[in-house]
Amino acid sequence: MIFYNPQLITDTDSATLFCVQNGTAFNQYDDHYSGIYLHLFNLIEKAIEQKENVSGLIEDYLELPYSGSENTDDLTAFIFYSDRMNNALATLRGRWGTYDPSVEENTLTTASDVSKQEAIQRYSYTTLRSFLEALTTIELD
Repeated sequence: MIFYNPQLITDTDSATLFCVQNGTAFNQYDDHYSGIYLHLFNLIEKAIEQKENVSGLIEDYLELPYSGSENTDDLTAFIFYSDRMNNALATLRGRWGTYDPSVEENTLTTASDVSKQEAIQRYSYTTLRSFLEALTTIELD
């Protein structure tokens, strides 16, 4: 199941960053946070398998020098604990703070700018490159 909630995922960049695959819907920020970390880890593994220059992508998109190892754990931690990712996660944490689970998705009056179908499609096409691009362009709350 692809986790999508219009109260939490309000635009295409947040769909790229915050949509993750999980067996059940999240009901708290900490679980969602862990799911995003695992998703990023998997994106990095896939990029390495496809012979992408992951450290080059980090330096190009995050504009930070990377001198660590090419180990997936180290690369994931570097991106996940970067200032840009921390800002994006702070936005998500704020959205979880105002999240109302009693509101049905289809009854929201202030709907997300991205539909469930579009968010799921974006998720299926997300690469490390598109993830990093979204990280640099997301509008923070």
